[in-house]
Amino acid sequence: MLPAIILVGALLFFTGWAVTFSFTDLGLTGRKAVEWSWVGLENYERLFTRKGFLESLWTTVIFVFFSAIVGQSVLGFLLAATLRGTVSTTRSVVEICIMLGWLLPDIVAAFLWSATTSQTGLINSLFVVPFGLKPINFINDFALPVVTLANIWKGTAWSYLLFVAALDSVPREIIEAAKIDGATRWQRAWLVVLPIIRPHIATNLLFITIWTFTYFPLIFAMTGGGPGRQTETLALFLYNQSFARGNLGFGSAISVAMLLIVGALSTVYLRMLREPK
Repeated sequence: MLPAIILVGALLFFTGWAVTFSFTDLGLTGRKAVEWSWVGLENYERLFTRKGFLESLWTTVIFVFFSAIVGQSVLGFLLAATLRGTVSTTRSVVEICIMLGWLLPDIVAAFLWSATTSQTGLINSLFVVPFGLKPINFINDFALPVVTLANIWKGTAWSYLLFVAALDSVPREIIEAAKIDGATRWQRAWLVVLPIIRPHIATNLLFITIWTFTYFPLIFAMTGGGPGRQTETLALFLYNQSFARGNLGFGSAISVAMLLIVGALSTVYLRMLREPK
């Protein structure tokens, strides 16, 4: 009980710290680090009057949707459903590939993807240069799709393992009864299996959305938010404003906004967890 109280207390303290300083012009260094003043809602007004926040928010929405919701969740489910009940070399190879992405440190994964997608990387060496084409700098020309694919590879293992457990929990008697009633494979999946594992789907979406929404290391190591601001998600925007530019007050406002957005998304997913009446 005591550890839980300490953890909750720490979370509330740092949340209160962020909310409090979001109303100030606190700086990381210099005079503003000591002699800061209250600025009211000025930092929150800046969120919506300057392009940086809204651009980063849109980039984050795209990144979360294609990387987590469409990429990790859908791919994880399809792999779990396809490989379920099979014992083969193909399944072992697929599981090794997706687990490798999950287990590798972010900095190592970032190096692998950066090296693979560079002008002298593996993709150009195998699929571009041999056909007499000019090498493509994927990490520069297609930065957001590249980091999205990298994050899908990094996170699909979680969704895969969760859906393997979810599908194994579906009673075989129900599936057999649906077969006897003449339900096709797709009807069994859509009308029988998916409703049963709906809580697992919502739980998976909740976790991967929060993780991806606040994800920082892989993108920072691969692109630093560039080129330009093409891959600057809210997490990188927060870092740049708070530490690169030293504006902790504005950075605190960004963190509060992110907390509210994550809270709203969590509420939606938690409603999905409730059993339909």
